[in-house]
Amino acid sequence: MLKAAFPFRRLLVLASLFCIVASLAGLGGFARLDAGLTARRMALAPRAPTGDVVFVAIDKQSLDAIGVWPWDRSVHARLIDVLTRAEARDIFLDVDFSSRSSEAGDEALARALEQAGGGVILPTFTQYRTTGDRSGATDVTAPHPIFSENAWTASASVRADADGVVRRFAFGEEQDGEFVMSVPAALAGMADANSPPFVIDFSIDPASLVSHSAIDVASGRVDPAAFKDKIVVVGAAAIELKDNFLVPVHGLISGPTLQIIATETLLQDRMLTPLRAWPLLILCAVLGFVTLSPRRSLRLQSLLIGSTVIALETAGFWLQSAHALLLPTAASQALLGLIVVTRILEELDLRTWLLRLASVEADNSRSLLGQVISDSADAILVVDEDGILIAHSTRIADVLPELASLEDGDAVMAILPEAWRREIDAAMADVRRQCVGPAKLRELSLGEGAGARTIEYTITASQRALADGKSRRGEDHAFVACVTARDITERRRQEERIGFLSRHDVLTGALRSSAFVNEINARLTETPPPGSGHAVYAVNLHRFKTINSTLGRSKGDALLKAVVRRLGSLDDRLSPIARLGGDTFSAFTLTPVTPQEARALADAIVAALSTPFAVAETKAQLGVHIGMVFSTDAPSRGGAALVAEAELALDDARRTNGNGLVEFDPEGGARHAQTRRIEAELWHALDRNEVRLFYQPQVRLSDGKLIGCEALLRWRHPELGFVSPQVFVEIAEANGFIEQLGAWAMLQACRDALTFRPDLAVAVNVSPLQLQRGDIVATVRQALQQTGLRPDRLQIEITESTFLNPSDEMLEKLSALKALGVSIALDDFGTGYSSFGYLARFPLDKIKVDQMFVRTLIDNTASQAIVQSVKTLCRGLGIAMICEGIETEAEAAFLRRIGCEQGQGYLFGRPQPAEDLIRLADSESVPPALAARA
Repeated sequence: MLKAAFPFRRLLVLASLFCIVASLAGLGGFARLDAGLTARRMALAPRAPTGDVVFVAIDKQSLDAIGVWPWDRSVHARLIDVLTRAEARDIFLDVDFSSRSSEAGDEALARALEQAGGGVILPTFTQYRTTGDRSGATDVTAPHPIFSENAWTASASVRADADGVVRRFAFGEEQDGEFVMSVPAALAGMADANSPPFVIDFSIDPASLVSHSAIDVASGRVDPAAFKDKIVVVGAAAIELKDNFLVPVHGLISGPTLQIIATETLLQDRMLTPLRAWPLLILCAVLGFVTLSPRRSLRLQSLLIGSTVIALETAGFWLQSAHALLLPTAASQALLGLIVVTRILEELDLRTWLLRLASVEADNSRSLLGQVISDSADAILVVDEDGILIAHSTRIADVLPELASLEDGDAVMAILPEAWRREIDAAMADVRRQCVGPAKLRELSLGEGAGARTIEYTITASQRALADGKSRRGEDHAFVACVTARDITERRRQEERIGFLSRHDVLTGALRSSAFVNEINARLTETPPPGSGHAVYAVNLHRFKTINSTLGRSKGDALLKAVVRRLGSLDDRLSPIARLGGDTFSAFTLTPVTPQEARALADAIVAALSTPFAVAETKAQLGVHIGMVFSTDAPSRGGAALVAEAELALDDARRTNGNGLVEFDPEGGARHAQTRRIEAELWHALDRNEVRLFYQPQVRLSDGKLIGCEALLRWRHPELGFVSPQVFVEIAEANGFIEQLGAWAMLQACRDALTFRPDLAVAVNVSPLQLQRGDIVATVRQALQQTGLRPDRLQIEITESTFLNPSDEMLEKLSALKALGVSIALDDFGTGYSSFGYLARFPLDKIKVDQMFVRTLIDNTASQAIVQSVKTLCRGLGIAMICEGIETEAEAAFLRRIGCEQGQGYLFGRPQPAEDLIRLADSESVPPALAARA
């Protein structure tokens, strides 16, 4: 029995088809189709959001209510205050705060950020030259330092695919040499610098997002409970603000909505992972080889292939909706389709059919081409080599009115512009020589003055075969040229206007802050000669706000314009003027100057702006503050650093009386940088176990017996060494970290107290901010519950500054603490706000006399009288008295003599780790000599 021959022909055809499809897949030919299929699967399986993200929309209602955009920074400050009080988990403001605005608005926003305690995220943006090229970054727009110092920053840069559709979001990007987390990664808490951008799951419906109007939130018309422990995104939703992006499934959505959907993708662990196309493609090739056997009917083969296509799409839908996996099926479907088409062609005799089809398509093409030319939005003109008009569109008269009356067949070359005639001849010559290159887009200016127009055009030439005779030149082919043109006059004007506004202030025409920094970087490229350098000035108009409110906004605007004009004509060595904020301007020296010349220029600026201005028949007198930085290495410093240092000097100048110049102090800048570093490191100190508690003994003065201790914070940084508590506690109070730090100290002190002798109490200091803004009662209750420490062993120490603004709420908190069973001591008594009123009103158990009185106790009768008076007061109120800072036996003896019960100081022991305190408590009493050695 003969074996069937191996189907080499079928295998060869299949291999050819496989190579074609595989090559297209490798070149990304099916990427658009796969993206469309992915979007269709998303639309078929919509998902609900987690509800953890709330959108506060700057919508048309909000814009109409406030009436101006951009809003005054105080509006954003109000939103932050409302959301902070509502205990929002994170707040992201999708608003550009890279430049200064009005001073009052900036101060309000900075204050709100500071009070938010680091709970606000502000955006940074990286600008690119092209959509698809990340190497074309031109600049990084970041929040102004006065805002960023009390807020987190995250990248809000959005990158679209080549077709303009946003499908992916990065975990972050490099900005100025540092990795910056993206907004979705920061909000979802998923930092991953090494992973590629993730595919966004657009099956999450934007219409189901929790959203509130910004004006309703700012006006208090939204229940604060809606924001408690939520991620809040504040951004533009109004279509007129033009912050919109094209995405799959939903079409055009706002930028904040895109950030929220990307965040929801991470929160729901829906990062779509693409699978490889090769295994599926190989499987389909094998299936096609097996299926398309000549022994089977064409109908059965088509049915099997169709079933396979349906199975592929069903599997793709299930993998994507259930497991967040993207199955690329477009290439496999294309291969299966080609296999079926090839099989069909084998069954048919196509030669006659193809000839008929070619004839029909030729007729259709001619008809379609004529319709396209006639109705094209562009002006189209087709002429032959003899200058005869072959075809033209109706729009050609808009570009060249002289052609309006001509018809096909008329001579037209003499009417065309000279440039067009030359390029038509050149294009035809290139076709004759067979050296045709790509058509070039050119521009042509027609007319002069106000009526001048700019025409954009391309000219292409081609060879046309003649089947019914010879051309006029006796050839069996002819050459034609096609001119495609459009009037772009208005577009050019708009581009010029947009380009100007992107770099210049609308009111004064001065440079914007970012453009000014770029100007410095572009101009200052060479190191100046020895003994010279470049100066950057930051100029503030003193009393401008008073003049603006007195004379009115219109005259104030006119005054700002006059200031820019006067500075611009002051000295040729000064650069174009920049406007950094409402009444703050800047300039730099274009040529190297000596330090003396730099100061002389500053004096000239003061003199010029101090001369009265004539504004609308009114004289206006301004004061001037100037901050200056003089740099001998400006090219290496960079414009952003120089402007920032000039503004720091200006801040110092504003604190001086009268007009004047303040030069930047590098040491002051270094201190500021050190403070900023300490603040940045402080956020991680607890996670890195760098913060510890030390304990200073407290004794009963009558017999020296150890009765308790005070918990004191200590921070040892691996590089900075020991950081003073006075420094980092003040920073923690300023940026809001004090609540987290205080809660940790409370819990750790209770844990350590469990290892102490059972009769010893531990005192923990509580910041006034913890009492005012935090839930100190919940913090103490949680620490006691987690550790099991007896409440009577815990003492809360508060300072007199707590009572600067006493309120019923504070009384309720202290009473609640007393109800837990803990005791309350008034620390540092006598150094601040001392009032008998709050001593009688608030539930205090102990008064702690400050060490400033104890250290002068022996030689100063006034200190003796004060301490004795406090003891008499404590006796009358029925509360205990403890004195801190006791260093000598004479001081202890005096305090025992007047009846002081308790003492604390180096005489009894220095602040020490918990293990040392445990050893110290092993004896029944604490001898002073032994304590001093400890």
